[in-house]
Amino acid sequence: MSRSSALVTVGPERIPLLCLACRGQLFREREIKLNTSGMEFFDLGWANKSGTALICDRCSFVHTFAGDGFEMWAPDGGYPAGL
Repeated sequence: MSRSSALVTVGPERIPLLCLACRGQLFREREIKLNTSGMEFFDLGWANKSGTALICDRCSFVHTFAGDGFEMWAPDGGYPAGL
């Protein structure tokens, strides 16, 4: 999905994500590195795994996901039916 704002659901139950800090509902997506001190010590930080940061549009709190346990939805279309 693009880096525009989106609604997010989490897990197989598709639970709507609310910001942990302000309860906002819209997030922007960005790839991040999941750095470890050992890899950084040996100057191999580039080899660390990547994750996804979902940044709250309202307060900029960063929610970090190591896997693909979330889905993003266009705000104008809303959440999928049944939520």
